[in-house]
Amino acid sequence: MSDIVRSPINGNAILLTPRSGSHSLARAAVAAWYPSIEVPENAHPASVLPTEIFVDQKGLGIIVRNPIERFRSACAHMPSRALEEHLSGPLYRPLPQGEFARHFRFEDQFDAAAEWLGLPTPLPLEDATNEADKPILTPEQEARVREIYAADISLWESLQ
Repeated sequence: MSDIVRSPINGNAILLTPRSGSHSLARAAVAAWYPSIEVPENAHPASVLPTEIFVDQKGLGIIVRNPIERFRSACAHMPSRALEEHLSGPLYRPLPQGEFARHFRFEDQFDAAAEWLGLPTPLPLEDATNEADKPILTPEQEARVREIYAADISLWESLQ
């Protein structure tokens, strides 16, 4: 799977962040730029995008989601893992650190990210997690999530 969606139209690129619209963004990219390619059932649409090696952040944007909500979404997306398993070893790691060309907040700048790539908007959210399936965190559990994603929370807060 490609971790990056690069526009063949303008060269802009976005690092795909799990549970932050990666499915929707990749699906829109396939539909717009590679319509003859079929995405296999149960596959992430990025799996059919041209592979791009993540070398540095030059010219690369990133979508940043509220880290607490990203964690809760990851838990609901993988219900076979107990909440304590997610807390002790989250499968979705913190965001890479560095100087990105653009930061887009998932909650209110998702269409701006699509437009930056030259994709049509509004972008539908696919593979979204049902709010009812997300765990309610105790204060202790939320403190653990804040510890795991401390750098992400700092970045998130700086974008507000």
